[in-house]
Amino acid sequence: MKILDFKTVKKISEAVPLLKLYTWVDEALKRKNEFVMPPKTRINQENGNYYAVMSCLHEKSNLAMVKMIGRHSLKDGEKRPVMMSDLLLYESDTGVLKALMDAEYITTLRTGASAAHSAILYGRDGFDTIGLIGLGNIMTICAAVLFSKIDNRRITLKLYKYHDHEKRFMERFKDYSNLNFVLCDTYEETVENTDIIISAVTNVTENFCADECFCEGCTVIPIMTRGFMNCDLFFDKVFTDEIEQIKGFKYFNSFKSVANTSDVLNGIVAGRTSDKERILVYNYGLAIQDLYFAEKILNMSKDGENGTKYSYCTDKFFM
Repeated sequence: MKILDFKTVKKISEAVPLLKLYTWVDEALKRKNEFVMPPKTRINQENGNYYAVMSCLHEKSNLAMVKMIGRHSLKDGEKRPVMMSDLLLYESDTGVLKALMDAEYITTLRTGASAAHSAILYGRDGFDTIGLIGLGNIMTICAAVLFSKIDNRRITLKLYKYHDHEKRFMERFKDYSNLNFVLCDTYEETVENTDIIISAVTNVTENFCADECFCEGCTVIPIMTRGFMNCDLFFDKVFTDEIEQIKGFKYFNSFKSVANTSDVLNGIVAGRTSDKERILVYNYGLAIQDLYFAEKILNMSKDGENGTKYSYCTDKFFM
């Protein structure tokens, strides 16, 4: 069995080209029907904290996976991410444990890359304004992947100011000559007359802004599925990574239209068909993508490294 801790996963992942992350998201979504994936199980706690359990199986790769992920507010003096996650990877035909892997870095990669993928897939033709709310690690990966796909286009990038996070973000992307940074003091400034709005805020108690702030043709991508509940009631189309996982949303039955992104990619249903359509994208998170990314990263680890003897039961035993 291999143990790939946070530092190991991070080191391997940093060698993966940004466009490769985009490709992994695209491939996993297109091949979604090959996987067995029960709906995510969630245990809610106080103050917006929670645990979620995600599992899936892919017989063609002879792999099965279970991932535990949770959001927990920091206690005084603690130094850790608010979001933490680990996964177990098994041989699907034997049940033998292949690897214990940190999943926080993997989750950040696939979540950010998925949002970038949605922006490219559902953004109106020639979009040139992007508004970002919540400029943490997931948004940084999202932006890096997205900018690598549109590096030949002038983009006005509207950043919602919060605790100087925008300064770190601007420093991170200062060498992108096609970006024009605009700092916004309010959510309304960030959203109004903006083609693509992406939020990565993890804890939201109310909608960011009123209906009239969203212009025709905009695409809204709430990475954490929060802050845009009013959009459920009047946006033209809703797309998601898995319909079964969002059926519990308050206004699910009020959606004008809802479809899986995998069906769009495979030509079963249409995606954006007009530059006037307002589109909302709920990527609730797929265990499929975690398994897909974990397999790629595990295969990139060197043989003999990070191995540990794990003595599973080999003989019938009696109590």
